[in-house]
Amino acid sequence: MIEAGAARRPDALDLLAEASALLASSFDLASTLPQVADLCVRKMADYCAIVARHSEGGVSFIEACSDPELHIDGRDARALAQELEERGYETVVVTPLVARKEQLGTFVVASRGKAAFNGRTQKLANVLALQVANALDQALLFERTHRVADRLQRALLPDTFPAIQGAIFHAAYRPASDEAEVGGDWYDAFALPDGRIAISTGDVAGHGLEAATVMGEIRQAMRTVSVSETSPSAVLQRVNGLLDLRLGIGMVTAIFAFYRPEVRELTYAVAGHPPPVLTIDDGFNGFLPGGGMPLGVDKEVCAADWTFTLPPRSCVFFYTDGMTEYSRDVLAGEERLLEAAVRSFNDDPENPAITLQERIFDATLNRDDAATLTLSCENGDVPAEMSFSAVPLAAPVVRAMLHRFCDRHNLEWAQRFALITAVGEAVANAVEHAYRGEEPGDFSLRTHIDERSITVEVEDHGRWRPFQRREERGRGIVLMHELMDRVRITSSQACTVISLVLARDRAKS
Repeated sequence: MIEAGAARRPDALDLLAEASALLASSFDLASTLPQVADLCVRKMADYCAIVARHSEGGVSFIEACSDPELHIDGRDARALAQELEERGYETVVVTPLVARKEQLGTFVVASRGKAAFNGRTQKLANVLALQVANALDQALLFERTHRVADRLQRALLPDTFPAIQGAIFHAAYRPASDEAEVGGDWYDAFALPDGRIAISTGDVAGHGLEAATVMGEIRQAMRTVSVSETSPSAVLQRVNGLLDLRLGIGMVTAIFAFYRPEVRELTYAVAGHPPPVLTIDDGFNGFLPGGGMPLGVDKEVCAADWTFTLPPRSCVFFYTDGMTEYSRDVLAGEERLLEAAVRSFNDDPENPAITLQERIFDATLNRDDAATLTLSCENGDVPAEMSFSAVPLAAPVVRAMLHRFCDRHNLEWAQRFALITAVGEAVANAVEHAYRGEEPGDFSLRTHIDERSITVEVEDHGRWRPFQRREERGRGIVLMHELMDRVRITSSQACTVISLVLARDRAKS
């Protein structure tokens, strides 16, 4: 128990300095006001209460007392003072918390001894009340500004997304916890006249109305340009040219994508932005390719187009760097993002975007704005023709596709193993050998099934080596022959096609 109030001789400067430091440490008065009340009880009085009004009209009652068994749950200042006197407090000082001619609450200190509160102590209580009132006023102003900025930010973002068959969009936005200004993060998805869905996510450096204005301009520019372009990298390049006309725009990172719902095909390009995350149910989980220069930095964005046909029961997460850079350890942030993406998609398919942010920021504050957009592909048939960028990452996505294909057609284990292994070898050849020394190309995968056989074709448009017409070449050819009933490899200057046929009437070991 703290000693009686009569024995206290507060050092006014020390007390005011310590109270000022507490109040200035944070706008979170739910944390700082109890510390100020405790400080007053330790150095000045036997009892302290702060009744503070919220910006939304509510009231908080903060109480500290030298007697741990005494708690006065009061709201009205006059009733509180009367109750204190009835309980034996001989000196009670009640001071309104006034800032800019508006009463924001009440500051109450009390002592059991009359000698404890002289004129000097009462003046000290008045100065403390003024400090608390100013801190409360600043906190309320911050809350209002933060709320207005948040509403403005959300007004700049789409509140609805295209309704498409077999897939669904979700989004979430979380403003920086220590900022009261509108930011430059955005997400967008909209339908084009030809049936494609355009998707964009990005981040304008900085905060404030200027960043929000630039964000709005870029979103609108992308919407306009996307109508006449078929390549995401071309969209980014044209938008970059438009930004070059606007002086002082700063740096902007972005992703732009086209999604074809009828074949589940996602093609995207990256301009210095964090790459998307792909999560497949019971399958792959990882970062898709990225790259490119940020917009507004150079005349050339140097962005590549990446293409992936998305498997049924999969989800693509587009996000801004506030989702990974909330601490100094970006690698740890990326690992946490991957882990949270899997759990969010598996545990809450109703809105994985919100769940992702909740999981990441459940134990830490987001120091920057965080925007998330998800594209979830529902269960369904595997497309008869699929397209992929010729990168190693395509292999696990193809495997997931083939597992869905085998499930759909009830293939036995031996047939499933043979098909997935042989196709995996064909895909590896396309990835490793077709585009050696060139920019990553793409390859397509076609499936056909009838009563007698299953046929899978893997076609690329590169050259494995200087053109020679051969029937067989490349790694894994022998294994393909061992597993399949028929293998045919045809090459031309335009493409290479590996055709794999598996009979349905027997399972090959």
